[in-house]
Amino acid sequence: MLARSHDHIHRIYDSIESIKRLSDRIIGIGPINIIGLDGILALVPIPGLGTLYSVSAGGFLLIQGIRARVTLSTIATSFIILLLDSGITTIEDIAKFFPPLALVPGLIDAFFQGHLYAAHLIQKDIDRTLYIEGPRGSAEEHREHLADMREQKGKKRVVYLG
Repeated sequence: MLARSHDHIHRIYDSIESIKRLSDRIIGIGPINIIGLDGILALVPIPGLGTLYSVSAGGFLLIQGIRARVTLSTIATSFIILLLDSGITTIEDIAKFFPPLALVPGLIDAFFQGHLYAAHLIQKDIDRTLYIEGPRGSAEEHREHLADMREQKGKKRVVYLG
């Protein structure tokens, strides 16, 4: 279901923030992200667990981005980042069957923060969007909304939620 109000947009934004913190920032020192659930699961010797989480969290981020009506380029870029992250996790899961090799992809997965990058892109797109509740009105109303958008620093596009 697509967002229909500013409240929906804020809840989507907050849920993306939660996944971002959970996936890549359970442990951090100041602004430095040390490791998140994605990295911890990469180091656990249970094949498939990390991939399951990575794909599920990535899918959730993409669905939330679609619900917030972010641009297609943001969805595509986030998809590629999440595909890389999940691919690294899958390689790491396969490598768990060969214990001496399992540590290398696990460390790469622990430090590649794909969920964080994708979530940040989606949130940035939400921040750059002026959301208007209701359907698009007349051309004159649309021009007024465009003028409002230009007055607000950082806003780059208008999306109607109706």
